[in-house]
Amino acid sequence: MKAFVKFVNAMNEFVGKATSYLVVPLTVIVVYEVMMRYMFDAPTLWAWDVNMYLGGLLTILGGGYVHLYKGHVSVEFLLEKWQPKNKVLLEMILSPLIILPLIALFWYGLDAAVQSVKINEHHTSLWEPPLYPLRIMVPIGAALFLLQAVSRFLSDLMSYCEFKRQEGEK
Repeated sequence: MKAFVKFVNAMNEFVGKATSYLVVPLTVIVVYEVMMRYMFDAPTLWAWDVNMYLGGLLTILGGGYVHLYKGHVSVEFLLEKWQPKNKVLLEMILSPLIILPLIALFWYGLDAAVQSVKINEHHTSLWEPPLYPLRIMVPIGAALFLLQAVSRFLSDLMSYCEFKRQEGEK
């Protein structure tokens, strides 16, 4: 279990950090588009689509990384006075609330990606870039997020067992 948790954590760490660099071209393209549109009255055909791709990739591939560092919204103030063992137990009980939707996202995202590739789906803009590469990333991102959720559950389970073992020694 520890090897699985370590592997998944390292994988999402790598993917999250690599994906974070997409913010740079995203920012440059937004600034370029704003300058072209408002300073030179010459908007681009491609900037919106490229920003959609980059923002989509940041969102899709960043989920597992954010979950690794417990960066998603939570209601911590309710748990401030709880013992660590009880917090871990609650995390384990609530884990299916994220795992089940991620399984559905992976499954339906995979189906949508296959269909998109089959029909050679393109965005309905003037530039018309292919959409299937972004659709393919949805099940990949869902799988990374799902693996991270399972990793967190296993990590919490190991922590809970350690708390119980320490209680037994007292």
